[in-house]
Amino acid sequence: MKALRYLGAVLSTVLFAASFALQPFIPVKASAAELSPQEKYEQTEVMDDLDGAMIGGKPFDPADYPHNGNSSPQIIAFAEFCYSYYEEKQADYAFYVYVYNPQDVAFDTATERNQISLSAGRNSGYDKYPLAFVKYSETAGYEGRFFKFRVKLTAAERGAIWKSVEEGKREYRIGGIELSVGGVVEDYGCAQVYTYSGYALGYGSPLAEGDTLTCTVDGLETYLSLDVRSTYYRPTGTNGEGYTQDTLHSVYFSVPNAIIEEYGEMTAVHATWLNALTNPIVVTGNESVYDAILPYIGTTVDGGNFTYAGDDHSPVKYALLAGEYNESASWNHASHGHAIISYNANAHFTRSDRTITDLQYIFLADNGDADAYTLPAEALIGSKADGIKGYFETYTEKFGGALINSRYSAALFESVASEFTDIRISADESFTLTDEIVSQSLWQKFVGGGYNVAGTNTYTVSAIKKVQDEDFRTTAAETCRGLYIDESDYNDFKEYYDGAKKNGETVYLFRYFQSDYSSYESIEYERSKGDWTLLGTEFDYDYVDTNAYFFQMWVQLDFDIIDLTFTKDGVETVIPVIMSPMDIAADATPPVVTTKNNFKWWQILLALLAVVLLIILLWKFLPWVLQALVWVIVLPFKGIAALLKAISDSVKKRRQKREEEREKQQQAEKPPEA
Repeated sequence: MKALRYLGAVLSTVLFAASFALQPFIPVKASAAELSPQEKYEQTEVMDDLDGAMIGGKPFDPADYPHNGNSSPQIIAFAEFCYSYYEEKQADYAFYVYVYNPQDVAFDTATERNQISLSAGRNSGYDKYPLAFVKYSETAGYEGRFFKFRVKLTAAERGAIWKSVEEGKREYRIGGIELSVGGVVEDYGCAQVYTYSGYALGYGSPLAEGDTLTCTVDGLETYLSLDVRSTYYRPTGTNGEGYTQDTLHSVYFSVPNAIIEEYGEMTAVHATWLNALTNPIVVTGNESVYDAILPYIGTTVDGGNFTYAGDDHSPVKYALLAGEYNESASWNHASHGHAIISYNANAHFTRSDRTITDLQYIFLADNGDADAYTLPAEALIGSKADGIKGYFETYTEKFGGALINSRYSAALFESVASEFTDIRISADESFTLTDEIVSQSLWQKFVGGGYNVAGTNTYTVSAIKKVQDEDFRTTAAETCRGLYIDESDYNDFKEYYDGAKKNGETVYLFRYFQSDYSSYESIEYERSKGDWTLLGTEFDYDYVDTNAYFFQMWVQLDFDIIDLTFTKDGVETVIPVIMSPMDIAADATPPVVTTKNNFKWWQILLALLAVVLLIILLWKFLPWVLQALVWVIVLPFKGIAALLKAISDSVKKRRQKREEEREKQQQAEKPPEA
């Protein structure tokens, strides 16, 4: 076996895929001796690394790796670099990955979304590690055909892997590799086991005169490619506040029954995702408001903070004010005690908890009624299957700026977790949902005044649910309540279940996260330039309607399932998963508490005038109207009186008949006269 040597240095290594070795090479830079072993290695050309290697029992030949638009990227080498049993040499310990790029695509290189799924030594589970781009092949005709990445490890991660492997037989199991192209990540299965033994020169025994490093490559026995779909469940009531609801985030997927028969039931899921809270999003059913605000999305407008209208410099003629609930259409009332979010409003009067000058989102309720409009999750995250871009993507293309997760504009989010959630959730874990039963009287619904709480229900939901035929009830609504999925997902879920069952697979629901969803009804005002100081208000806002709402929700970026655990007879088996990361959001639903007071002042005035006119026109008929009303009111009592009289007469008749029969009997019993 040929070794790879650095001339003038005490370092050598070997790269393998199906047992191959690399030819010696000369460092590129004259100052290479001043660099670390990793830095030296990363300066070498990719084709020089691969030249002379044995792959699949034959020498590496670039001609064996042609352009192929129908093929997928493949790992052709996983290199253990500078392992040593000396702890002080751990800093040089690293891993490099060589990828064959048959489609000659330009992988995104300035991102940590390129990752490898790796399990080492005694570890049973898998972890995903970022891949740092090193080089791609530059040989004419093969530019970018081969990529070289380094597995990016923290010192703690490197130390954990070093401790997990056995010194004489170091096993590295690869589930798959995720590569990003144009911001879209795909997961490609590898399912190989690389077993290293021996040492590079200088990293084993100090008495060794050469390299002893060897590697064998075997296929991984079992891995799962999952088709993962998302869903959610949100109780109809609140979770204790008038504007917040619990949301249960879930995914579902199918597992071949053969896997379950061999390894037992699925008992745990290892998943990762990045939590992000959107900035406030507006949904309006008023097209005029939508058209006026849309051109100013992503820009700052000055809502003013002064006493007089002359100080107002905003180019947008509408203002939005949202609260826990809107008791009336009065600007002054709404701005004193209930304002939570305001947009483009004079802060001197609103004094809201949050003043927005740079709105990032607005959507039009195409049914014209925001109170009855649900914004689908696809509006935010798009649909890869349908080739539809979501708002996150289109906004980022237009406005750019600092990016979250190398993808979306940071301005879209109020809060983003500092790191990915990386969690293993077992089947015995659960979530608790709160459903506060909320009702409104007609007065509260159409005039304002809040809401009533009739009671509170709580639901305990297991994290992992095996779906079976008996889970499907008489109606879709009953089925969805029992499975804790949204009714809008029923058809897709049922179709997925039927297809999986036909293919000999079992469907599992995986509930992985619970969040608060906030939704506030908004009053829409038209900002005018009048100065109404004589009427007691210095700034004129004309009430328009309550046909809008603000909402905020938690979304999960790059949700990814790493591995699944199955248990049979007390034995756990961890199986790696191949799935491409996905963004997940729930639908945006209207506020629980709303008002229907969407009338303009002149509409209310006309309605009052119409009522007065109707009374005047019908005045001469008022006596007959009152008489008819009295008759209607008295009629039931007359009926009751007649019924009582009939009952009384019947009783009298029966009593009289009994008296007559008694007299006849007495006459019959009287002795005859002598």
